[in-house]
Amino acid sequence: MDDMELALELLNPSQIQEKYWYIFFLVSTICFIYFLSRSFIRWVIHRNAILLLSYLVISLFIFTIYFAISLLNGGLNTSFFQSFPLIMQSLAVFGLILILRSMFKYWLK
Repeated sequence: MDDMELALELLNPSQIQEKYWYIFFLVSTICFIYFLSRSFIRWVIHRNAILLLSYLVISLFIFTIYFAISLLNGGLNTSFFQSFPLIMQSLAVFGLILILRSMFKYWLK
């Protein structure tokens, strides 16, 4: 009988720790974003816009590395918030270079 009571206590929403609610929220948000991004990626592939898809993948890769390095160096502190605009501006300039390159190739054809 003790095992059954323990199982019922674990299933009780008021007994679940706060961090498990955060994990549930994050996993459900990731699933939602996955389904949205999956349809977007299918549309990009259908339109044969590989340049856009590569830009998105490279940007996400840079964000992941940037956040990982920031968290390994002590978390989100003032140096993170001072360098974040620089990362965003660099990605924007990179995107503009890709757009100009694509337009230049289109004009030459």
